[in-house]
Amino acid sequence: MNAYQEELNKLLLDPRFRNWALNSSKEDFEEWEGYLRGDDQLRKRAQKAKEIILQIELSESKYTEEDIWSFERLKKKLDERDQGRPVKEDKSGKFSVKLSFSSIVRIAAAISFMIVFSGLLYFNNQKRKNQLIAERVPEVVEKHTQNGQQLLITLPDGSKVKLNSNSSITYPVNFFNNRRIEFEGEAFFKIVRNEKSPFIVKTEHFQTEVLGTSFNICAYEKGKAKVSVIEGKVKISTVKDKHLHYRILEKEEAAEIDDQMIKETSFNRDEVLWKDGILVFSNEDIHSIAGKIERWFNVTVVVKNGNTIGRRFSGKYSNESLKEILIGMGYALNFSFELKGNEVIIIGNKI
Repeated sequence: MNAYQEELNKLLLDPRFRNWALNSSKEDFEEWEGYLRGDDQLRKRAQKAKEIILQIELSESKYTEEDIWSFERLKKKLDERDQGRPVKEDKSGKFSVKLSFSSIVRIAAAISFMIVFSGLLYFNNQKRKNQLIAERVPEVVEKHTQNGQQLLITLPDGSKVKLNSNSSITYPVNFFNNRRIEFEGEAFFKIVRNEKSPFIVKTEHFQTEVLGTSFNICAYEKGKAKVSVIEGKVKISTVKDKHLHYRILEKEEAAEIDDQMIKETSFNRDEVLWKDGILVFSNEDIHSIAGKIERWFNVTVVVKNGNTIGRRFSGKYSNESLKEILIGMGYALNFSFELKGNEVIIIGNKI
C-alpha cells in the first residue's frame, strides 16, 4: 500500500472526518474546514475520501439494466479479442463496434457504475468495521496537577510530557488512527517521531502539530498562550472568524497566541527551566509574578498598593524558599510582604 492510500485510509477511518464529509456534526465540520484551508494536499486527499464516503451512503443506483448490458457487451468483445477469438474487424484490422453517442454515454456511465459498485462492496464491509470502532467509547486517561505539583507522563507511543502545576492532559489509552491529546496549563513535550502519524496537541483556542520534537506550551491565561520550540519543527493553527491562521516554528523560535491570532516573539530558553525545578521570572510584572508564585508554592497571593510596586522583574531560583525569594524581590520591586498560613500578602511601599 502506497503512502497516498495509507493517508486516504486514515481519513476514511476517522469518525470526525466522516462527520465533515457528511456534514453531520457542526463542530467536526468547522474543525476540519480549519485544517483544510491551510493544506492544499490534505484538501485533495479529503475530497477523494469524501467522494468515497458519499458513494457508500448511496442507497440506490441510478443506472439501468440496459446500461449494464451495454457495458457487458463491450466487455465481451474485448475479451474475445484478447483470447484470439474471431471478431468483426474493419479494413484497418481493428474490430469495430457501432455505437451511437447516447450508447457511448450509457457505456461510460455503466463502466463508472461497475467501478463504484466494486468499491462499494469493499467499503460497505469496511464501513461496518469502522462503525464498530467509532461506536466503541474510547478509553481515555485524564491527569491533573494542583498548585505546587509537577508530573511526568509517558504516553502510549513513548512520548514524554511533563505537566507543570495547575495543568491537565487528556489522552487515549491507545493511539489507533491518530495521536491527538487535549491539554490545558503548561507542559513540556518530547515527542517520538512518526512521519505517518503527526502528534496533535489541542487546547481550547489553538492546536499544535508535530512529527517529532521537543517544545513547551504555556496556556494558563484564557485566550493567551506561548509556544517555544527547543528541537524540531511545529505547526500552530487557529481559526478566527472562520479563517484559518497558522505559523510554522523551527528550533529556538517562539510564538504567542492572543485572541486566536498568532505572532512571532522572542525565544527564551530560560522559560522552560521550570521542568528542571528552576523557577524563572522573565521581565514580568507583579501580577504575572503572583500567578507563578501561587502555582509553584501552592499559596494564595494578594497584591495591595500595586501601583507603587516596580514594573518588571527577572530572576532565577532553584532551591530558595518562598520567604527568601520574596525578600530579594521586595528590595528590587519596592514592596514588603506578610505570610499568613497559606496566604501571601504583597504590599507596595510608599514612594
